[in-house]
Amino acid sequence: MDLTTLLTQIAPIFAVIAVGAVAARWDRFSETAAATLNDLVYYLALPALIFDSVAEADLSAGVSGVAIAVAAGVLLVGYVLGVGAARLLRMPLREANAVGTVGAWGNVGYLGIPLAVAVLGPATGFAASLVSTIHTALAISVFLVAATLIDRDRGSRGLLVRTVARRVLGNPIVIAIVLGLLVAASGWRLPHPVATTVALIGAMAAPGGLFALGILLRGAVPALRGGRAGGIVVAVVLKLVVIPALAVAAVHVFAVPAPWAAVLVLMCALPDAATVFVLMAQYRTWYRESTAAVVLTTVGSIVTLPVVLTLAL
Repeated sequence: MDLTTLLTQIAPIFAVIAVGAVAARWDRFSETAAATLNDLVYYLALPALIFDSVAEADLSAGVSGVAIAVAAGVLLVGYVLGVGAARLLRMPLREANAVGTVGAWGNVGYLGIPLAVAVLGPATGFAASLVSTIHTALAISVFLVAATLIDRDRGSRGLLVRTVARRVLGNPIVIAIVLGLLVAASGWRLPHPVATTVALIGAMAAPGGLFALGILLRGAVPALRGGRAGGIVVAVVLKLVVIPALAVAAVHVFAVPAPWAAVLVLMCALPDAATVFVLMAQYRTWYRESTAAVVLTTVGSIVTLPVVLTLAL
């Protein structure tokens, strides 16, 4: 991989985080402001961005079933490994669920899709969008189901099922993915003014999430100290080393066809996105530690991404 291309894609991420960190010196950009911004991203901007990406996908390009299965399988295995390692460190279940999610789910939308097109070519755009959609939907669904089961009150099984269904099916990101798939499958295109409005709202997702992350960056420093650092180390190693290694092995063992194999490995080797911080902040679970994981994996990916893609291509 061209290191210049990688740095060009990653540098703006650090720039927006840095702006948020500097702005946090003023009272008007307090943690309360970060929470409000986080809500804007989670409930409005991110769903608009994901809907726009999925709705524009050309489903007629054909789908590799084995690639889809491998993409889902690698993410689930990574999640389970993360949860298991966190439990070995005697972390509570709520935090272990967060470690598994942060360790398995990368920056597949904001960084993954444009990087795949830039490095692997425009023909990989559809594969990158679909793998990104699968990772996002699966990671969020697994996290929500696990969080609901962990926090459940004693009650009937029917009530538990309804609660899980409401959290998953009522999640704004899952709704955006489903609606996007329906639009893409129908072949219908949104009227230009509507499409432009959705795109404008979606454009707030990446900078908004990164800016909020920057405001809370100071909390990442104490999160790296003491016993709390163990979970961060697990998430970082899982994201940058274990998950990519699993992906490289899987595309060879299961003979995933091109260009799906390269896209899948790239998506699995990406650093964490501000999206994981947004999700953790919504559930007030391990969100300061996830801030540290986003920064550390983004820095580390400058070294690991070229290595992983060299092995895969």
